[in-house]
Parts: sequence; C-alpha cells; structure tokens
Amino acid sequence: PLCVILFVFVQLSNGNAAYEHYYRQLDPANTGKISAGDAAQFLKKSGLSDSTLGKIWDLADSDRKGYLDKRGFFIALRLVASAQGGNDISRNSLNKNVPAPKFVSVKL
Repeated sequence: PLCVILFVFVQLSNGNAAYEHYYRQLDPANTGKISAGDAAQFLKKSGLSDSTLGKIWDLADSDRKGYLDKRGFFIALRLVASAQGGNDISRNSLNKNVPAPKFVSVKL
C-alpha cells in the first residue's frame, strides 16, 4: 500500500544529505512548507519538461495542498532523480534506488 511505500521512502530519504541540503535552500526558516512557486522554480532547474514536472507535482502534492511539506518535497526529488534516470513517473518509482537528482546551477 502507498502508506507503507511512503513510510519506507521517507525513512530512507531522511538520511540523504543531498535531499536535506536542497530542502534547507528552499525552507531556510524550517517552516515545513515550500510554496508552489518556489518549488516549481527550483524543480525546473532539473531540465525536465513541464509535463513531466506536472506529473511529479501531482504525486508529491497528492493532497492538493498547493505547497510541499518536507515529505512531499523529498518525494518530488526522488521522482526527479528517477525521471532523470529514464524511469517512468509513478509511485513505483519511489522504490527504485537512484542517485541524487541533479539541478543546473544548484550547489550541493
């Protein structure tokens, strides 16, 4: 079930220094929210198409909150990395072991 997948994913991602670093860049005050505009601007640096990023957003903001919390942002990062590796954008992609996503002009 999705709950188990997301739980496992978040457990794995919490120790990922790259994910934490990207998150801190977008939420330096640790508010727990990244606006849709800030997230979109950042995710566009992945070089993925707008349609691919739209699919990623739909999965990352599955509750349709209009912003990403940390879990949602980590899901988006994982899906970006998966797409950059040539994989489909789906919940199943969250289980794949992929390297950290790459973003143009964003330092790790």
